[in-house]
Amino acid sequence: MQHSILVVDDEPYYCSTLKFLLETNQYRVEIAKSGREALSFLQNDFFHAVLLDLNLPDIHGIQVAEYIKQNHQDTAIIIQTGYATVNSAIQAMRYGVFDFLCKPNKAELVLETIARGIENKQLKWELSQSEKRFRKLSEATWEGIAIFENNRLLHVNNQLCRIFGYEEAEFFRIPFSDVLPGWDACRAVNGEKDDDTTGAAEFQGRHKDGRTLPVEVRIKYLDGRKNQVVAIRDISARKTAEQKRLELQKRLADAQRMESLGLMAGSVAHDLNNILTGIVTFPELLLSTMSPTDKFRTEIELIYKAGRQAADVVADLLTVARGSKCKKEPNNLNLLVNNYVDSIEYRQLENDFPGITIDVGLEPDLPNLHCSAIHIAKSIINLVTNAAEACGDDGYITIRTISRKLLEPVRGYEEIPPGEYVVLSIADNGSGISTDGLQRIFEPFFSKKEMGRSGTGLGLTVIWNTVRDHHGYIDLASNWAGSRFDLYFPVSLDKRIATQDSFSLEMMFGKGEKILIVDDEESQRTIASSILQQLGYTPCSVDSGRSAIEYIKKEKVDLVLLDMIMEPGMDGCKTFAEIQKYTPSQKAVITSGYWNKEDQEKFRLLGVTQYITKPYSLACIARAIRLEIDGKTA
Repeated sequence: MQHSILVVDDEPYYCSTLKFLLETNQYRVEIAKSGREALSFLQNDFFHAVLLDLNLPDIHGIQVAEYIKQNHQDTAIIIQTGYATVNSAIQAMRYGVFDFLCKPNKAELVLETIARGIENKQLKWELSQSEKRFRKLSEATWEGIAIFENNRLLHVNNQLCRIFGYEEAEFFRIPFSDVLPGWDACRAVNGEKDDDTTGAAEFQGRHKDGRTLPVEVRIKYLDGRKNQVVAIRDISARKTAEQKRLELQKRLADAQRMESLGLMAGSVAHDLNNILTGIVTFPELLLSTMSPTDKFRTEIELIYKAGRQAADVVADLLTVARGSKCKKEPNNLNLLVNNYVDSIEYRQLENDFPGITIDVGLEPDLPNLHCSAIHIAKSIINLVTNAAEACGDDGYITIRTISRKLLEPVRGYEEIPPGEYVVLSIADNGSGISTDGLQRIFEPFFSKKEMGRSGTGLGLTVIWNTVRDHHGYIDLASNWAGSRFDLYFPVSLDKRIATQDSFSLEMMFGKGEKILIVDDEESQRTIASSILQQLGYTPCSVDSGRSAIEYIKKEKVDLVLLDMIMEPGMDGCKTFAEIQKYTPSQKAVITSGYWNKEDQEKFRLLGVTQYITKPYSLACIARAIRLEIDGKTA
């Protein structure tokens, strides 16, 4: 490539001599005899070097040098003058002059100076281009980049500024350990390794606003480890995604476990509840005919209690597996707490823990909630029982009801959104719950209690499902001084309170009405016949749906007590549908050891309103039959 030279001098002989010398050495040469002529050349052409005399006839050479510095930064300026002074030399250097030669000078010196000047500008241009390319690459990456030379910070890119919230200039005024507290230790450890590149290591960075953020750091060593290129990634999004993925995996595992639990519960519930019907109902029949002083009454009561507990376990298992979907009506939390205080369960608790103190405080004029009274009552029983077991005979338990209006989310055990709530708060002064226990306390079968002696590990899971089914939330706090459970339920605007029809024992007895029992298991038919006889009904029984249809064709009955699941053959739903073809107004009560929503919906469409779950009690079956015969709904 031929380099171009502009000679600016008003001495014709010197200019011609210099042009001959330069052209002989393969330079392209232009001559300007004045400053203005030089400026004209510079406005229309590019020169690799300018040989510039300071004393020109029109303008001073320094003015030309200033123009070149502003508009042609890649042009080497070489001053040559016969009237050099220290001031002129200093002024020339201020305008980026490469060298300063005094006339007369040797040809070799002129050629050498021009060559060095052009090479110097070329190297500066290449370095500038390299820096531009590097900066573009540096800014294009989504990593933060910091470059060190002998532990001195040379460069940071915009991404690093965005990660830590600093301006570029601020990085050069602070220690790098301000943004990466582990930087000195990281550099010291990696300095002992032979590898030029370190693996990615995670650190906690510090943003300008003081918050911490997770970052990933890699270091590349250059030039014998004197220089370092540090790449830093903000991995906050990745950490959040990982946390969400772990939570989703846990929820998936929980869902799969619950699905397996549901399949298991559904498959055994019917058979198990059929078995429990005998264990629960026969002792209840015997107890109803015995006086308090009869022999073996205590033992029979224990059998009955054990059967009821087993039935409760099955019910809890089904609630956990299927959820606690249930009928909800307007009710008041104060009323439900007072009902509990007047209940057999409360008196039993006082007997089991005679030294315990239970302090009940109910907020007056508490708003209503829309709820299943049975499930809320069960939640109260479970929480108070757990509190009593946690604090022992000399414990102190508080039961509170509170109305609470949240204007902002409350972040406790879980986030509770703004809204109006009624809160059931139960606290104790026990030893508290461990950190691990707090994380897993609502999982099925997670219990610190001795299985078989106190609880099944399902009580709190049932509470969790109940609260979820009521669109509520749970807050939980625990430490060495005790635990507190707060159940938040949305307020209902309905001012009514659902009431249950009261039935006296006399009202529930039959008047000799004929009832057909349809069940494929002989033991279930025997149990049902015994109960119905004691309640004053006239029972008869068959062992299949087909037999029931044939019986109905011949005999009129007041009510059919029909089992839902019968194998093999017709199930309860198909059986009743066939019966209605012959007696469209036939009344029925459906029994089953296991219910699902689809079965209930089928019977509802057939006009059935009374369903009872095995094992059933005398009062339960008596009430359902009486309501159906009398044409009432529960």
